[in-house]
This record gives sequence, C-alpha cells and structure tokens, in this order.
Amino acid sequence: MKFWQNLPFLLIWTPMLLSGVTAALKPRWALRMALFVPLAGTLGSAALLLECLRAGGSFLYPLGEFGAPMGNELRAGPAEALLALTFCAILFLSVLGGYQRIVAQIEERRRGLYCVMVLLLQAGLMAQVFTNDVFTAYVFIEIMTIAAGALVLARNRGRALFGATRYMIMNLLGSGLFLLGIAVLYCLTGELLMEDIHDKLVSLRTAGSYARPITLSVALVTVGLAVKSALYPFHTWLPDAYASATPSSSAMLSSLVSKAYIFLYIKFVLRVWGLGLFRETHMQAVLLVFSFLGILLGSIDAVLEKRLRRMIAYSSVAQIGYIYLGVALGTRVGVAAALFHTIAHALAKALLFISGDRLIGASDGESGFHELRGAGYRAPLSGAAFTVGACSIVGIPLLGGFASKLYLTRACLAMSAANAAVAVIVLAVSTALNATYFLTTVITIYQKPEREYGARLSHPPLSTAALAAFALLILALGVIARPAMDVIARGVDLLI
Repeated sequence: MKFWQNLPFLLIWTPMLLSGVTAALKPRWALRMALFVPLAGTLGSAALLLECLRAGGSFLYPLGEFGAPMGNELRAGPAEALLALTFCAILFLSVLGGYQRIVAQIEERRRGLYCVMVLLLQAGLMAQVFTNDVFTAYVFIEIMTIAAGALVLARNRGRALFGATRYMIMNLLGSGLFLLGIAVLYCLTGELLMEDIHDKLVSLRTAGSYARPITLSVALVTVGLAVKSALYPFHTWLPDAYASATPSSSAMLSSLVSKAYIFLYIKFVLRVWGLGLFRETHMQAVLLVFSFLGILLGSIDAVLEKRLRRMIAYSSVAQIGYIYLGVALGTRVGVAAALFHTIAHALAKALLFISGDRLIGASDGESGFHELRGAGYRAPLSGAAFTVGACSIVGIPLLGGFASKLYLTRACLAMSAANAAVAVIVLAVSTALNATYFLTTVITIYQKPEREYGARLSHPPLSTAALAAFALLILALGVIARPAMDVIARGVDLLI
C-alpha cells in the first residue's frame, strides 16, 4: 500500500484526535486550530484527488487486523476525494469568514468548545464520505448530530436555544429511523459492509425472499436521512437552526451537514441497494414527488419570508429538493448532476450566509428587507459577494449554479415524456421563484435607504479573503463545469 492511500484514514482521525488537544487550549489558540486542521484537510484531500485521478480507480483501506467481512474499511475514489476537498475547503473558509463574529457572539469560555465541535464535525463529514461500513456511518452520524447541535447552541440566546432544541429532536428522530433501517438490513443479510450487503440482497431478490422487509429497510433509511438532510416535508427544524446560529455555524450547517447525509444516501442507492432495487421498491417515485414539492414549496416559503437569514434558510429547502431530484431519477447521469449541484449549492450558500451577516451588520443588526436598503453601499464587498452567491443560486450563466441546473435538466430529459415535462416545468417555475426572492434582495441592498446609517462597515482581512475565495470558486466551477462534471461522472461509475 502506498503512503497516499492512508489519506482517508488520516482525514478522519486527525481532526478527531486534535479535537481533544483543542479542548485543552486557550480560546485564541483553539480558534487557530479550528482554522489549521480544515486547511490541512483541504490540502490532504486535494492530494488524494490528484492521486485517485492519476490511478484511475478507487481503493479499499482496511481498518484493523481483520479484513472483510469481519473488519471495517474505508473506500476512496474520485467522487469521495472531490467531496472531501469541497467539504474541508468550505469548512476552512466558513470559519475564516466568520472569525470575528465567532469572537463577538460566543462567550470566551465557550469558544474552545465551539472549536472542538468544528473539528468533530470535520471528522464526521470525512467519515460519511469515506466509510464503507453502514454501522460506522451511524456512529459518525451521531457525532455530527451532537457537533451540529452544539454549533447552533453556541450563540446562547433565545432563538438559538429554540433552534438547537428543535434541531436535536428532529435529527435524533432521523438517527433512530436510520438505525432501525440498518438493523433490518443486518438481520436480513448478516453484513455491515456495503458491497457485502448488496450481494446478499441480490441473492434474496433472486430467490424472491423477504421482499417486504427489504422494502421496509429502504424506507427507514430513506426517511431517516431525509429528516436529517431537511428534505420537504421534514424541513421544519431548518429555518430556526440556520437563522439563529453564528454566520460560520449557519454556513457549515447549510453547506456541509445536510450534504454529507445526502452523499451517504447516494452510497446506499448505488452501493448497498443498487439502482434496480431502488426502483423496485418504488422509493424512487416517492422521492421524486417529495423533491418536486421541496423545490416548489421551499421556493414559495422563501418568497414569503421577510427576513434575510430565514429567506436564505428556506432557499436551502428548495435546493435540497434539486439534489434529491437528481438522485430520484435513478440514473448515473442523475446522480452525477446531483453531486455537481451539491458542490455548487454548498459554495453559494456558505457565501450567502457569511456575506448576508455582514449586510445585516451594516444595517444596525436589522435583517428585515426594509432596513437592508443601501446595505450594498455600506458594505460594498459583502454586497458584491452576496450578488455572486444569489446569481449562482438563480442560475446566471458562467456561475456554478447555472451549470448544475443545466446538468439536472439534461438528466430529467432522459425520463419518460410526461415525467420529463413535469420536471422541466418544476425547474423552470422554481428558477423564476429563485429570481423573485434573490434578485429582489440584490436590488433592495442597492436601493436608497430611507434613513441615514453609520459609516461604511469595514471588512476584516480574514473575512475579505473568505468572501473573495468563495466568489472565485463559484465562478471557477461555472467556467470549468465540463471538466468538473467529467471527474464527478468517473467518480459515480466507481461508487458502484
């Protein structure tokens, strides 16, 4: 085994081990550790991606003395490496962009614990990306749930307490359903490794045995991960959790946590059940309906919302519907489009939360659209960055969101004529609604205010660097969309 093949293991266990070290550091050094470890993860996952592309395949990394089926293992390929790179980079930039707000909004005695939760979240994200064992996935789901709840709670104010409580209740329910699903799978197959479960399920299907328990397991896993990733109608916890947390926490929750659960679900669809079983259980059709509802109703909720942070949060419901739509198509092209949209949305949503917070800060802390008038002039860099993120979500050409919507539309056209027509209409209506609330917001922040505000809001160097990096990455994803999609498509082929 070559040294670089140890990178998946190191990407998981380095933040896990250093979280313990961080707990013993003073708050100032803990914050630096929360920047350094995600940055190291970004560099490590970039190296892993290059090596996977050079090798042209995926590989298994056995953990411990025992091999399959008794032991545990990780699996890495281009798709996993690209998602790991995206997650680590966004985690680093989210902490960087919200650094000053962390200092301002979180009590000093809590900052060290906040940084510990950031590193535990990073470890959980990497585990969901690389694990090939369904029970290990559950263990790190619980770690991520606790870490994400603590990140919401860190602000220690009324709405944050309410949002964190609601988040924990709903997400623990999702975790329980997921655990029941993998327990049923274990009872049916006696296996925990993904490929081994798939082989046993194929044998059971061929023999015509246990059709209902298999369908039950698929439904339990689907609903459990749908709750945790906020697929409509399981999204009710999302607006309060996202809108009440610090900007860094909101960026991490919206861009990373829900996406890790969706990627885990994609691995179940491709590697555990297979596309054939996914269609036979009719879960594909159910997911298709809920994705349509999420796309439309999430956009309508965002249009009706009167406060910026909650509007951005409701927009996530619609965008998660887009991703699940790609998965629900039940094709490799659809899954590849879903992964591309995952990356495009993750970058844009983190940028929107961080820049939006600066616009609110330039409006005397008011998040209502009436008070936000002129905020683009009072915080020019944040106004420009927010415009880039908003235009990407809407689907303006040359930005990542445009390419992702284009790939999703192409994937939908491969369905039957009736389904394809419905899908294209839903995407078109949703895009119009996206334009209604996001472009209206962009216009609002450049309108003349009705009263005078203070001087221009200065941008700290760290925040400036993070906003510029996010905007450049969104532009780069749109410009090099075809090569990026080729990498994702190769990765999807190797996920099976």
